[in-house]
Amino acid sequence: MHDPHALDAADHDANLNGPGRIAGKPPELPDLPPVEAPSAGFVVQLFVIPAIVVAVVIFVWLLFGKLAGGERDPAEYVRRLRAGTGDWRSAFELASLIQNDARLAADPRLLGELTDLLDGELRGPTPATELTVYLIKTLGIFQTTEGTLDGGRKVDPIGTLVEATGSGRDQAIRMEAAASLARQAARLEGKLDDPRVPAALSAAATDGEPELRQVAVYALGFVGGDPAIESLRDRLRGDEDRFVRYNAAVALGRRGDPAAEGTLKEMLSPADLDRVVDAPNADEKLSRVESIELEALGAVRASISAGKLDLARALRPLVEGLTRSGLVSVRTTAQDVLQKLQGPAA
Repeated sequence: MHDPHALDAADHDANLNGPGRIAGKPPELPDLPPVEAPSAGFVVQLFVIPAIVVAVVIFVWLLFGKLAGGERDPAEYVRRLRAGTGDWRSAFELASLIQNDARLAADPRLLGELTDLLDGELRGPTPATELTVYLIKTLGIFQTTEGTLDGGRKVDPIGTLVEATGSGRDQAIRMEAAASLARQAARLEGKLDDPRVPAALSAAATDGEPELRQVAVYALGFVGGDPAIESLRDRLRGDEDRFVRYNAAVALGRRGDPAAEGTLKEMLSPADLDRVVDAPNADEKLSRVESIELEALGAVRASISAGKLDLARALRPLVEGLTRSGLVSVRTTAQDVLQKLQGPAA
């Protein structure tokens, strides 16, 4: 009998080590907390989450998301993982259960057990990358940050995720930790009041490969407070990677920050994007341009909703130009943004 996990494991290993970004627009992450922008929920466009997260985590998640239903209860998965008889598949299947059960997602004891397991993996001599990545992903799914162990002893899942972003760890681990911090910050609507989070994400945003910096900057966009804003401005001004700068511009643009104006102008200009966006073929290039324009328009729309109109007014000529775009999604979004800008609040 064919074992779907066997094929999944092979694909997982191949994708984990594969460089570059995948072709085409990646799928949405499922059932994450709704936020105003850069898109509805934790929707990740092509330039936001690179191949290692898309191919290794999201694709597998969507393909086998309900595979584990009914086979084991969460306590058994935890026992297997603690005993060393479980692997990344067990962590993945447990994450699937939690993803689809609000009661489990709010269970402080289950969160505590998994945080403790992840702590052990991170502090071991050689963490198993796949297992660690799925444990990290699971912590990002929970709808609480209050974790407990036996006797009511509290654990610190946010602190564990912060530790996982640290320099020197495998890049896949650092990227998933940043993504899970983003999920928790998005769920709390920017009210994740923990100074360790912007500090850790800011450090990751200046360290490592462009893909890590892209995810870290994206995550900073969901974190409130001046330290996050200053880090975003720094990456906007100084990062050599265009997509890191784009992510920073979207995050700042949602806040109506005038620092984002120059980069958002590039993102809203078909001529500029045609010049700077590379792709293996014309269709792929068009898809990437569409994603970038939609993210920029989403940032402008969010700034209008927040009552920060100066940035939107400065970008109005470019938004008007996109109302004549040949891309239906871009054209309709630009029309919606323009209508909001012309509304009573404007």
